[in-house]
Amino acid sequence: MKFRHLLPALLLCATGAAGAADESPISKQATQAFWWGDFAALEQQNATLRQPGHVGSDGVPEIDWFRTGLTEVINEEAVNQEAYLQELEKLTLQWARDYPKSALAHVLYARVLVAHAWAYRGGGFAKDVPPEAWKDFQTYLQRATQYLLDHAEVALSDSYGHYTLLVIAKATDWDDKQLWDIVNDGLQRNPDDASLYFTALTAILPKWGGDVKRLDKFIRKATEQTRAQFGSGMYARLYSAAAEEEFGHALFQNSHADWPTLKQGYEDMLARYPSDGRRNRYAYMACLAKDKPTLLAQLDLLGDKVAPASWGPNPQRSLEGCQRWAKQG
Repeated sequence: MKFRHLLPALLLCATGAAGAADESPISKQATQAFWWGDFAALEQQNATLRQPGHVGSDGVPEIDWFRTGLTEVINEEAVNQEAYLQELEKLTLQWARDYPKSALAHVLYARVLVAHAWAYRGGGFAKDVPPEAWKDFQTYLQRATQYLLDHAEVALSDSYGHYTLLVIAKATDWDDKQLWDIVNDGLQRNPDDASLYFTALTAILPKWGGDVKRLDKFIRKATEQTRAQFGSGMYARLYSAAAEEEFGHALFQNSHADWPTLKQGYEDMLARYPSDGRRNRYAYMACLAKDKPTLLAQLDLLGDKVAPASWGPNPQRSLEGCQRWAKQG
C-alpha cells in the first residue's frame, strides 16, 4: 500500500515484534492492520463496529476492543520513543490528508498527538515532571484539542472523537457541564459507546482534580441515563472502574459508593449479561463491603471459575484474604 514507506521507520523505532493485543480477535485484527498501514481495513472495521447492536455478551461494546488494538500500536514502547511518535504522526496525518472525510483518520492523528503529550509528561507524580516537559505536554494536548475542533464536522461525527476529547479532559480543568456535553454528543453518534462514561469518569477522579462528591453525582446520572439497557448496572461498573483506577481496597471508606446500590447493579448486569469475570468482581466487591453472605454465594456460583485477575490490587493475595475471611465463623 502507498502508506507502507513509513512503516520501516516505525518498526526500527519499536521494541520489536509489535505485539498485537491478545484480549480479542477484534483487537488483534486492528493492531495488525495498523502495523501494516492498511487504513482501508481499519476504516472498514470501524464502520462495521459503529453500527447498532455490536455489543458483546458481557455488555461491552465491540468497538472498545477495536480501540484497544489501535492503542496497542500508539502506546508501543519504542527504543526511541520520540522518533517513533514522530513517524506515527506522519503516518496518521497522511491518512487524514488523503482521506479528509474520514473521522477515523482525523481522530487517529489526534490520538497520536495525545500520546506524544504523555510521552513528555510520563506517568509519575506531577512534581517529578521537568518544567520544559510540562510545556511540551501542554502544547501537544492543545494541538490535539485544536485539531479536533478544527475538523469537528468530520472528526466528531464518530464518537471516537468525543472519546479522545475526554482523554484530553483528564489533564484539563473542564467542568462537569463540558464533560456531559461531550458524552451526550458522542452518544448521539453511537448510543452503544459506553466507553464515553468510563473515560469521563477518569477526569473526575480526585487524583485528576475531581472529588468524591462530583464522582458520585456523575455515576448516579450515568446510571439513570443507561437504566433502560443496564438497570442499575452502570453504577456497579463505574464504581468498579473507580476502584481500579484510584480507590483500590478502600473504595467504601474513601468514596461515596453505596453497597446496596452497587450490589443491585451487579445483579442487574449479571441478569442481562452473564460473565464469570464480572461475577468475580462482584464477589470481590462483596468482600470489600464486608457482606459475607453475598461473598459466599458468589464464590459458590463461581466454583472452579474463581479468577484472581478481577480481585483488585495484589489480586492473588486479595483473593486469598477474602476466601479465608469467608470461611471464618
